[in-house]
Amino acid sequence: MGFDRGALNAVLLATTAGLAIGGVIGIVSPTFAEAGPADPRPRPPATVVTDVDVLAADHMTITVRFSNTGTAPRHIAATDISVSAGPVVLRPRATSATDIRPGGSVTSTFDFDTPPPGATLTLHVPGETLPL
Repeated sequence: MGFDRGALNAVLLATTAGLAIGGVIGIVSPTFAEAGPADPRPRPPATVVTDVDVLAADHMTITVRFSNTGTAPRHIAATDISVSAGPVVLRPRATSATDIRPGGSVTSTFDFDTPPPGATLTLHVPGETLPL
């Protein structure tokens, strides 16, 4: 039993075409391992508390680093920031605002009234809640 030359050419042509199409699809649509993750670098947190000082007798100081990973300027008003100290809500003493350009970061220090002794402190900024 043998193959005639036309049938053998047809099988070889179909195999070659299949390999060529498979190769093109592999290049256009690589596997996940070849492509890697969509976002290889993790984004830094938008707000990081760098220092909390509650040793003063008449006030508490919190230093915060704000970052902006977006494309528009980020505006944070002091009136938008608060600290929960158990059932008590503390507001910053100053009313200044912080503006962060896209891709930048700014460190700001806020003064608050002294929290009640032993209270669990939580910092609230627009869109974020950070335990202290």
